[in-house]
Amino acid sequence: MHGLAKHFHAWPTPLLQVPLLCLCLQSSLAQPVAAPPPQMQYEQRLDAQLPLSDAFTDDSGRIVKLGMFFNKEPVVLILGYYHCPNLCSTLMDGVMETLSEVGLPRHAYRVLGVSIDPTEDAALAARKKASYAGLVARAGGDLHLLTGSKPAIDTLASSAGFHYAYDRSMQQYVHPAGFLIATPDGRIAHYFMGVRFDPHDVRLALIDASSGRIGSPVDQLLLLCSHYAPVNGRYSAAVMTMVRLGSLAVLAALGIWIWRKRRRAA
Repeated sequence: MHGLAKHFHAWPTPLLQVPLLCLCLQSSLAQPVAAPPPQMQYEQRLDAQLPLSDAFTDDSGRIVKLGMFFNKEPVVLILGYYHCPNLCSTLMDGVMETLSEVGLPRHAYRVLGVSIDPTEDAALAARKKASYAGLVARAGGDLHLLTGSKPAIDTLASSAGFHYAYDRSMQQYVHPAGFLIATPDGRIAHYFMGVRFDPHDVRLALIDASSGRIGSPVDQLLLLCSHYAPVNGRYSAAVMTMVRLGSLAVLAALGIWIWRKRRRAA
């Protein structure tokens, strides 16, 4: 450690500034420079009523009313789509892993996933559900995965404040990552943003929702399930390539400098 510290103390000032400049450049390029468009946000509509009379298809192929899943238990509602190539699976994993740690009885809540893609069907939902069998066994609760028509999906998404859009060029949906907890009578009680969550917070939210209590707004976390940039609708390949090349150049310069110092010392 002392030898390494000696090297850094002897580092010429201009060279020291190079990696710092590169790190600052990378950080600034990675940060959004404009507010995200509305279709990329989760609008928190606490105490809003979900459309329980709307019809969907469950993972067994039955036509069901959304209200069928709302009775005596609070409901964890996750919106996404099953063939999603990005964050949707990570989000579901995060939710199920968190629920496995909340310490509530197995049937104290229900987990309901709804696809925002009207082209997805019950067979795909069933395969997706089977892939979560291990997580469901640990988390408890009933897991149901639904598909539906575009009007039903849009009505549910609107009531939940879930804004999304379809990018035809990439053939992907753009939507925020997160989930909500609803009361047994279908009112939105809590929102959770991101893909990893605090089990203690989720436990308290489930207990509140089971008693019909509505929580407070939470800090918005913009984590998009897509390769989008808020400014131009894309992450710029040129910018990301420049950042990577710059980082490699800094590492190369550092390696050369250390090699020269050791050679002189020898």
